[in-house]
Amino acid sequence: MISSLYIFMKSIRFTASKFQKFLALFWCFAWSVFYALTVSSIPFLLFRVILCTANIIFAFLLIQRGFGEQQKLKKKQIFEITVSAYLFAFGISYILNYIAGLLVSVPYALFMQNDIVAGNPINYNQPIYLLLRFLTLILQLTLAFLIFRVRRLRKGFPFIFSRFTIVAALLFSGIILIIVSWVNLLSKSENIYRGYNMDIAGLIIAGVGIYILIRRLMKIYQLKRVRQNSDDHYERLWIEEKEKNERLCEASNAMHTALHKFTSRIDAMEAALENGVVSAVDIQNLQKDWQNELSAIKGIKPLKSTNITALDNLFAYFAKQFMKREICFNLVINGSIIYMTENIIDRGRLETLIADHLKDAQIAVDSSPNPYRGIMAVLGLSGEHYEFTVFDSGIPFEVDTLERLGTQRVTTHENEGGSGIGFMTTFETMNECKASLIISEKEPNTADYTKSVTIRFDGKKQYIIETYRPDEFTSSDRYIIINSD
Repeated sequence: MISSLYIFMKSIRFTASKFQKFLALFWCFAWSVFYALTVSSIPFLLFRVILCTANIIFAFLLIQRGFGEQQKLKKKQIFEITVSAYLFAFGISYILNYIAGLLVSVPYALFMQNDIVAGNPINYNQPIYLLLRFLTLILQLTLAFLIFRVRRLRKGFPFIFSRFTIVAALLFSGIILIIVSWVNLLSKSENIYRGYNMDIAGLIIAGVGIYILIRRLMKIYQLKRVRQNSDDHYERLWIEEKEKNERLCEASNAMHTALHKFTSRIDAMEAALENGVVSAVDIQNLQKDWQNELSAIKGIKPLKSTNITALDNLFAYFAKQFMKREICFNLVINGSIIYMTENIIDRGRLETLIADHLKDAQIAVDSSPNPYRGIMAVLGLSGEHYEFTVFDSGIPFEVDTLERLGTQRVTTHENEGGSGIGFMTTFETMNECKASLIISEKEPNTADYTKSVTIRFDGKKQYIIETYRPDEFTSSDRYIIINSD
């Protein structure tokens, strides 16, 4: 029961509260006590049907409110999903139980087969059989847990939410129960452990059926997602075109405003010129103001979209901040950022990562005397891995700062607003997502970016410093020094 309820909740991605988990455990314990008291009066096959029905009702009541609010579903839809998911979990749980029993019983049968008497029921009063049963149950729960450690199954079984799944789940669990009952009846007439030979055949048949079923259901689900993504794609294109038009209108309005503003000043300048009261300084000031106005208008340019509104708004915010500080900003997007946030890094963590490093780059550029003031952000797929990189033309990192990154809060520009929290958060993200941090620095120049910070999601959790001054760093196991020359 514990195994089937666990698989059920994981398959629909339902996060139970502590109270709900306690309630589920108490429910399983209560039914175990009930069966122990009535084992002689209720046939096990009938009891299994009663138990399965009761568990479906219990699971529905357990998830009804929270799951309905999360998924925006009606009660009827939630009940259909509950029936499908629980029957599917019930069948998988039985398969895991027999796999665990097989793994535990084979070593026992090999070393203690002389103690087995064919046809005799198992006497659980003997410690060895009680131990074998206990090990079987522990292994079953472990296998249930490991299923959802597989990368493709971490987000449950999405096909469960399809309406026709209830039919497939009924068929699937029915076949499993028939196989289980067949094996139980067979094992009573012969050696209990010899019955596991039949289990292997049953598991192979059920396994092939499950593989075909899941493969077809996933294929249907993927085709559905492709159609949905196609619709989303055209909707995003429409939104992008709309945003481009809005920005063009914004730039056009800004140009009209500038022309209106300077037309009056030019007319006044011409009148003053006729009277001979205009100096060269007045003309230069007017020219400078006009150039600044045009520069501001040119700064209003569309950024490439990530197709995620929150990220687009974040980049747009920093673009405006950089424009106010006369910092040239470029944004490069590669690959699907939606895929990145669904499979590589949580969207909230990615937003924090972007904000922290763009803010650091801004402070570095503001603190630098470099006449070239530029920042570039690159987000998405690079080679085989997704990554986020920020280039800037700001002041370089101090050697001591780079050596201590990740061990404590350190910053090169504390007086300008740097706190060091950003890199501490970055190292937390590295540990969570198994990403690598690559900091690359060039010799200072006045025409290009001087350094870059890259968070690469490659599963290696390395800290790499590519530098033109490798001799200034002390050797350490925490980081890898690479000569960039």
